[in-house]
Amino acid sequence: MAVTEDPWLAWNDEAPLRAGREEPPDRWYRRRELHLAIGIAVAVLTVIFAGDRAAAGARATLDSRLVQAGAGADAGLVDIESEQLSAVRAVAFTQGVAQALAAHDGPALNRLVTPIQANSTVPMVDVVEPDGKVLLAVRAKGAPAPVASRKGLQALGQALRTAHGVRGGRLSEVVIYRSGPTLLTISAIVLGNKPVGAVLAMTPLADVLGRLSQEVGADLTAYDAVGDPIATSASFTPKRVDSDTAQTLMGGGAIVTRYVYADHREKLGRLVVDHQPDAVLGASLEDDSNVTGRMVSIYTALGILCTVLILAGYWARVVVARRRGRA
Repeated sequence: MAVTEDPWLAWNDEAPLRAGREEPPDRWYRRRELHLAIGIAVAVLTVIFAGDRAAAGARATLDSRLVQAGAGADAGLVDIESEQLSAVRAVAFTQGVAQALAAHDGPALNRLVTPIQANSTVPMVDVVEPDGKVLLAVRAKGAPAPVASRKGLQALGQALRTAHGVRGGRLSEVVIYRSGPTLLTISAIVLGNKPVGAVLAMTPLADVLGRLSQEVGADLTAYDAVGDPIATSASFTPKRVDSDTAQTLMGGGAIVTRYVYADHREKLGRLVVDHQPDAVLGASLEDDSNVTGRMVSIYTALGILCTVLILAGYWARVVVARRRGRA
């Protein structure tokens, strides 16, 4: 009679051998700690990268806006020059003005010139004799007070010398008066073939920048040839520009970017008056790109966290369901 081995006994005999075997150690690349660390590192880098890219994009948009503001300011300055040129031409070519100026007749000049100034946008009009004596000064409300003489004004001498030239002694430039920097347009007044004086149309440069600032939507600052700020529409005091940088910009150098005050970012270029660089022009706005970067980083971190929580919840439900199925 054949003896049949009981399989339960055979399994029971081998059980101690299997129980004594050691499970192979987990590979290092299968460790949960490593996967968790890699996941956290990827999430952190993603948040940082998203914030940096958002900040860079916002800053690039701001730079483009500042460049356009500077170009718009130069274009707007041409319009103001044109308004002043129209005023001086109207005065210079009004019948009786040259005769009244040659005769030193102030009341006659007042009757002829004051209506022209009142109908223009120019706040300051002077009619001067060849030696610089101001025979008539007309001012809009709030404009700087008149002076008795414009003696020593280079533009006056140039206008009288070129009175018979192609432009009839008319030119525009930025001048520094005791009352402050001013945008000046001047024209010679000629009687017969002789210049008997000149008419000056003037607007304080601070008023010019204030008007242009509203048009372009940026703070504007003018700097002289050595880099000192001479007029601004900003509510802060801009720091000066390096002298070499100012000279380079006026000579046609590339646009310079800097922070002019706190986090106010500024683009520096040329202030062009009468087709020539007359000063350095800065257009500035507050740089909020860091705020944009932080907000994008926060939103990205929240998005990653919510995704992890959703996946973790789904994974937990799957595990619970499998355990219930085995039970």
